[in-house]
Amino acid sequence: MRTRFRAALTAIALTSGALVGFSGPAQAAEPAILYVRQMDPNCLDSGTGALEQPFCTIGAAAAVVTAGQTVDVGPNLYRERVTIARSGVPGQPITFRAAAGSGPVLHGPTAGFVIDGQHDITIQGIRVLYSENVPAIDLHNASGITIDVGHIGMATNATAPAVRLAGVTASTLTGFGVSGQGRLTGVTMDGATSGVTISGLRMSLNLPSAGEVGVAIQVDGAGNRVLRNTFDGFMGGAIAVESGATDTVVVNNRINAGGGHGVHNRGAAHTAITNNTILQRCRDGIRVDGASVRVSVQNNVLDSNGSSSDTSCGSGNRGGAEIAVQDAAVRDTVVDYNNTYHPFVPDQAYAWGGTPMGLAAFRTTSGQGQHDRDAWSSKDVIDSANSAAPGYPSTDFAGNARIDDLGVPNTGAGLVPFADRGITETLRGPLVQATVTLDAVASTVKIDASKSVPGTVAIASYTFDFGDGTRITQTSPIASHRYTQWGDFTVDTRATGADGRYSRTSQQVSVLRPTGTFGLLSIYNLRYVYVRPGNTDLIPEDSGLTAAGQFDVVDAGSGRVALFSRATGKYVSDYTAGSGRLEMYRIFAGDAERFTLVRNADGSISLQSGASGRYISILTHAAPYLVANRTAIGPWEKFYQVKVTDAARSLKANVNGKYVAAESAGAKPLIANRAAVGPWERFDIIDLGNEQVALFSRANNHFVVAESAGAKPLIANRAAVGPWERFRLVRNSDGSVSFRSAINRRYVVAESAGSKSLIANRVAIGPWEKFTLG
Repeated sequence: MRTRFRAALTAIALTSGALVGFSGPAQAAEPAILYVRQMDPNCLDSGTGALEQPFCTIGAAAAVVTAGQTVDVGPNLYRERVTIARSGVPGQPITFRAAAGSGPVLHGPTAGFVIDGQHDITIQGIRVLYSENVPAIDLHNASGITIDVGHIGMATNATAPAVRLAGVTASTLTGFGVSGQGRLTGVTMDGATSGVTISGLRMSLNLPSAGEVGVAIQVDGAGNRVLRNTFDGFMGGAIAVESGATDTVVVNNRINAGGGHGVHNRGAAHTAITNNTILQRCRDGIRVDGASVRVSVQNNVLDSNGSSSDTSCGSGNRGGAEIAVQDAAVRDTVVDYNNTYHPFVPDQAYAWGGTPMGLAAFRTTSGQGQHDRDAWSSKDVIDSANSAAPGYPSTDFAGNARIDDLGVPNTGAGLVPFADRGITETLRGPLVQATVTLDAVASTVKIDASKSVPGTVAIASYTFDFGDGTRITQTSPIASHRYTQWGDFTVDTRATGADGRYSRTSQQVSVLRPTGTFGLLSIYNLRYVYVRPGNTDLIPEDSGLTAAGQFDVVDAGSGRVALFSRATGKYVSDYTAGSGRLEMYRIFAGDAERFTLVRNADGSISLQSGASGRYISILTHAAPYLVANRTAIGPWEKFYQVKVTDAARSLKANVNGKYVAAESAGAKPLIANRAAVGPWERFDIIDLGNEQVALFSRANNHFVVAESAGAKPLIANRAAVGPWERFRLVRNSDGSVSFRSAINRRYVVAESAGSKSLIANRVAIGPWEKFTLG
C-alpha cells in the first residue's frame, strides 16, 4: 500500500513539474522581418538578421527565413545568385522585398533568384541586372509564386532567357520591366507550366541587324494568361503560343514595333487572342498556323504591320498581313470584330490559307471578319467590340471599366455591346469650344461655349475664369463679365462632364480704357478706312463713316493706343511686323496691336506700329491696303480722326429752322434753306486738335472753306485742310453751336436770316450765328 502511495505521489510530482515548466517564461517569437544591409558595418551573415545586426547578403537571409517572414533588403549591389530553398504556406508566404526607397540590385553575370520545388514565395522590388548565361528568375516545380522584381536588365548578348518557368503552377509575374539587347528571349514557360498569369510587364529589346531570334514570351503549357503587357522590339516576335499549349488567353496587350509576328499561335489549341493593340510589327500582326484548333481572334486593333519595305526589320524578316490564318488553322479559327489598317498594300491586310487579300475578299473566302473594319480611328473602335468573345476583358489596359459612349451608336455584340476594340476603353472628355467677344467701350467680355462637344457623357457644368479673380461655375454655356480694372487678362473656359473629365481653353484679352470711337479718313483719297465684307484687312475706300469703319480707340499705356474694330470685334494688328497687311487678328493687344498716335501739324494723325516701328500707310494705288512699312510721314501716312458721334451731322440754322446744304452737291456755297436732311445736308466734323475742327461735306467728300480768307461765302470744294478750312466749334449755353473761322476769327452767319449763303464775317454770336447739330 505504501509503495503504491509513493508511486502516486511521484507521478503527481512529475506531472506538476511539467505543468510548472510550461507556465514559466515563453521563448521569444521569431521576428516578422529579417533585415539585409550590406552597407551596415554591423552586418553579419551568422547573426540574427535584426535591424541592429542585419545580414550582409540576401542568401544568408534566404537560408533561415520561414513562412510568414519578410526579408527587407537595403540598398547596394548584391553580387549573388540567391537560391530560396524554403517555402511559405498559403496566407503566410515568404517575402523578399526592397526596403522603402532603397532600390537594391542583384548584379553580375550570374545574378538572380532560383526557386526549385518551393511554394508560396513573393519577391518585390529587388532588381536584377546583367545576368548573362543564366536566367535572372529561374523557377522550377514551384507554385504560389509572385514575382515583381521592379526590373530585369539582361547583359548584352545574353544566352539565357530573362525568366524561365519549368513545372510552375498557380503563379504570377507582374508589374516589372524586362530589357536587353541582341538575341534575348524574355519569358519561357514549358509544357508543364500551367495556371500562370503574366500581367503588366514592360518588355523591350534593342533590335539586332537581322535574323529571327528570341521572343518576348513563349507559352508551351496549359491555362496560362498573358494580360496587359507592353512589348517593344524582339525580332523573333512578341508572343509565341506553341503547339503544346492549350487554353491560353492573350488579352489587353500593347505590342509595338519589332521584328517577327505580334502574336503567333503555332499550332496551339483554344487560344483567345482578344482586345490587343498591335502596331508596326515587321511580319504578321497576328498569325495562326500549323494545326491550331479553335483559336479566337477578336476585338483586336492592328495597324501598319507587315511592311515589306522597312529596312530596320532586316532581310527575310519583313512583309506580312495584319491577320494571317494559314495551314490547318483555317478549319475553325474565328476572326471577327477587329480593326485592320494596312497602309502598305490595302488589299493585302489579310492572309487566308496562304493567299493575301483585302477585307472584302477575306469575308467572301473565309466567311470570317463580317464585323471587321479596315480603318483605325476613335469612331471605328468605340462601342463596337464583341463582349461574348473568349477572353473578353471587363476592363481595359488601364483598368477602366466599359462605358457606353452616348455619342456613338452601339455596334458591338454580347451582353456589353458598347465595349471598345483594342486595349483602350475610350473615355472621351468633352471638347470645349469657346468664343470670346470683347466690348471695348463697355469693358465687357462674353464667353459662349455653347458649341462645346460632349464626351462620353453629357457636359454637366461650365467654369469661366475671367482672370481678374472672378470665377463662375454654372450649367449654362454662356457667361459675361464687366471688368472694373484695365489690363491684360487670361480668360479660361472649362467644360466638365458628369464623369469629371474636362477640357479647357484659354485666351488672352486686353481690356483697356476707351477714349472714344472714331473713323479714319485717309488724306490719300479722302475716303474712310473700313473692313471689307468677308475680309479682315483694311482699305481706305468707303465714302462715308459706316459701321465697317468704326474703331474704338483705347489707351494702351506708355503713350500708345490700340484700335478695336467694331465690325470684327478684334484689334487692328500689324502681326507681320510691317511685311504684310494690317488685319484684325485677336482681342489681345500685344506690341503688334499697339500704336503710337502722332498728331501732325496739319491736324491729321499718323500711327506708328509697336511691332515694326514704322508708320501705317497705303500699299500702292492699285492695292490700297493698309500696311505699316513707312519710315517717314507723308500724305499716304496721314489720316483725319473723326468721332463716330460727329459723322454725318446736320446743321440747322436757329434763325430760320432750316438745314444747311452744300448746294448743288457742293458746287455752290452753303446755305440754310432746306426743310429736310439729305446727302447734301450732312457733314462730318473732323477733330484737328487744339479745339479746331474741319467740316467735311458728304455731298462731295470735300472740305468746307472760308473762301478768300472769309471774304466770300463758305463752300465745300477743298481736297485738303489748310488755314481757311479750320474752324473753332463753340458750344453755347443754350445747347446750340457756333463756328468761328480760324483764318479771320469771325463767326459763321446764316446771312439775312438764312436767305443768303453762310459766310464767316461776324464778330459776335447772335441768333443768326447759332446752329443746332443733328
